Amino acid sequence: MPTPLPLKGRVALVTGAARERGIGRGSCLALAARGADVAVNDLEDGEPRVRELEALGVRACFVRADVSRADENERLAAEVVDRLGRLDVFVANAGVARWQRLAEVTRDDWDAVMGVNLHGVFYGCRAAAAQMRKQGDGGRIVITSSVNAVMPFSPLGVYGASKHAVGLLAAVLARERGDDGISVNHVGPGWVDSDINDPSPDFDTAEKRDAAGASIPFGHRPAEPSELGEAVAYLACSTYTTGAFIRVDGGLVLGKY
Repeated sequence: MPTPLPLKGRVALVTGAARERGIGRGSCLALAARGADVAVNDLEDGEPRVRELEALGVRACFVRADVSRADENERLAAEVVDRLGRLDVFVANAGVARWQRLAEVTRDDWDAVMGVNLHGVFYGCRAAAAQMRKQGDGGRIVITSSVNAVMPFSPLGVYGASKHAVGLLAAVLARERGDDGISVNHVGPGWVDSDINDPSPDFDTAEKRDAAGASIPFGHRPAEPSELGEAVAYLACSTYTTGAFIRVDGGLVLGKY
């Protein structure tokens, strides 16, 4: 007998999912593989992702929206429901990073990172949870945070601050929405072979990349976006996990000893 698809008949929304080498794409594909219809959000063109998902036999759509704005998140959730009928899984994945020491950070830098990574998560989760509560049969919220939520890393101080704050928001939201049957969890990528990490000064030569890979205990390599997608899909399917933080980092933060 074929394996039942746990998300068949459910609708998922993944923000920041247009890029080819990104956790958003990995999440979309993993959710579709479990039967979910998927709405793709980004500021970049998401139609190629839609075609890729439709080829897997699920319904899909693209909704362009700026998640740093509260009103855009409200519109995003409403449009997904209008086009796909409901909203059951929300993946707050959109994120930006700027490699700077704190002394170099301008107000524009701060606002750009916090606008997407923190405000976008807050507004997006709030809009999604309101829709799930309205539907009355629960839901799943999964946030892409980072290992930087629990480890200080000098060139990504503002990024890390945004992810640390997101972790607290996830825990509070998990408590507040438990009575509605809505679970809230976050995943913590380490080094992922994705577009967002390409500008890192740690990877600007082959030697540096090799050294960074060698420091990862499990596999001595960066994660593939699909591996983060598997963690997202697990949490989207879980019936009793909430308020959890799952690191998907190959043991990066374990340290040498």
